[in-house]
Amino acid sequence: MDNVFFEGKVLWSQIDSNNHLRHSAYADFGAQARLEILNKLGFDAKVLAELKIGPILFREELIYMREIAPGDNIKVTCEMSHCRKDGSRYSFSQAIYRGDGIQAAQINIQGAWIDIEKRKLTGLPADWADKFMHIPKTKDFVLEEVPVKINEPVKNSNDMTELEQKFEDSKKRVLELTEKPSNEKMLELYSLNKQAILGDAEEHGEKPAMFDFVAAAKYNAWKTKAGMSKEDAQQKYIDFVESLFK
Repeated sequence: MDNVFFEGKVLWSQIDSNNHLRHSAYADFGAQARLEILNKLGFDAKVLAELKIGPILFREELIYMREIAPGDNIKVTCEMSHCRKDGSRYSFSQAIYRGDGIQAAQINIQGAWIDIEKRKLTGLPADWADKFMHIPKTKDFVLEEVPVKINEPVKNSNDMTELEQKFEDSKKRVLELTEKPSNEKMLELYSLNKQAILGDAEEHGEKPAMFDFVAAAKYNAWKTKAGMSKEDAQQKYIDFVESLFK
């Protein structure tokens, strides 16, 4: 099979009290196969460090079908079942086979890439996204377009009201803070800024993916400002920024 990315012998240390492969070892074998894929594509530890990114999991489903005995030789396959064009979200389908060729387990994962400096989800650089797409694919593979983000309108400074100018000045002033605000305060800044520029989240925002917890926190914070006028949101943003310097 061309989609086999890990082969190995079950060690005694991987056996549980029932004298078969412990459940967590199945997940370890799946992770090792995914690591082997990345290494073959050139995504080794050095490259990931240079790109300042790393793979993360949103979801891992493990279905046990057969037991695996001590000393058995296993094979682990890996195929991509879904991916965004920029590689930012992906899903893998993996199978673990015993030495006799019988499938012992099925692993389904949903993952993404994280910027390890900004601690935010990110896509892959174009050339690396192309390499990522060389992973073997399932027959029902789905290639997803990258969602289009809503662009925030930009006003010429000559057309701004006094309130709007103070609002823009406050956004610049945030960058002068000597310490990063807490997550709670960052969400308050984010939500007021969104409300001041676009209005209500349910009307103008994009609902985040189910397992994108960071985006969900931002969206939910924005929703709490529903019904607030843009002018009120601008003034509250100005006042909140002022409070951060006290």
